Amino acid sequence: MSDAPDGGEPLFEDGPLPLITSEPFESLAPEWVELHRSVPDALPFSHPVWHEAWLRHCGGHAFPVFLALRSPAGEEGEVPLAGVIPLDVGGAEPRFLGDPDLSDHSGAVIAPGQEVGAAAALIEWLMEDLSPGFEGWGLPEAGRLRPALLAAAARYGWTASEEPEAVTPTVELPDTWEAYVAALPKKYRHELRRKLRNIERAGEVGFVAATKPEDVAEVVEGLLAMMRESREEKAAFLTPERETFFRDLATELSEHGLARIATLTFDGQPAARIFALEGGGATMLYNSGFDPSRSQLAVGLLSKALLVRDAIDRGCHAVDFLRGTEPYKRHLGGQPRDIVTVHLSGA
Repeated sequence: MSDAPDGGEPLFEDGPLPLITSEPFESLAPEWVELHRSVPDALPFSHPVWHEAWLRHCGGHAFPVFLALRSPAGEEGEVPLAGVIPLDVGGAEPRFLGDPDLSDHSGAVIAPGQEVGAAAALIEWLMEDLSPGFEGWGLPEAGRLRPALLAAAARYGWTASEEPEAVTPTVELPDTWEAYVAALPKKYRHELRRKLRNIERAGEVGFVAATKPEDVAEVVEGLLAMMRESREEKAAFLTPERETFFRDLATELSEHGLARIATLTFDGQPAARIFALEGGGATMLYNSGFDPSRSQLAVGLLSKALLVRDAIDRGCHAVDFLRGTEPYKRHLGGQPRDIVTVHLSGA
């Protein structure tokens, strides 16, 4: 019987599994940063800065364990880091560390080609820990770790199930802004062009991005103010703990080139702001806000359209609007990508 989750080619081959051990965050973090930098599609959600900021401000209830995966010893006895799987073991069963309300994807980072061994090593660790199961939330359905977990469960006689968790609408970007606009459905293409003409006729429009930590720190307060002012739900969402989390996260991720705050200006004044994440060749719209007094100019929608244009100009291959099915994501060409939760239960 094939151990591939869909009955295809087996995912497992004979050979040693990675060594998996729990390691202190402080000693693991520098090597983790280097691993993250080396993985082409690594997202900010799996960076140690993300986990440290979340634990500091929002994770007081969590019991974190950081599992380090190390490949067989290389030259001169080196044991290179092949992955990090952050867990919360404080509940009935271990789960990926973090909060889906703040983290759009799970926080594990695995070197390419190591996912199968990592999934098997994780299950062996769970068995040694006498854990009854595991909750793998935040997994892209099209990602590499999801099928590896399903195959590992089959290999060890564990029960695996999965359920839809969220949708992250994403736009695959062409080479030019004109090609992007032309590819939108006719109704949304005309609507976007009309709104761009309206705001450009009304005044001077600009779009600038803060990328250096000192510049991000200067504009993040304006972002938080616009988030509170633009929607009541966002004002309720922004607890004091979450505000400090966003504030620290933006500046600390920008030190690694993983975050920016983009601002749409109208007649020289900020009219809308976007907290954007960077990773895997994509720009991700993490959160945003706008000046309600400029709502008649559709500055909220247009700031997101200009984020797409900026991403094209910078050579990004995609804009990921992250979790949610708000209409503007469809209007701007976002195509749904599924996020799932994988549940594993011991034999």
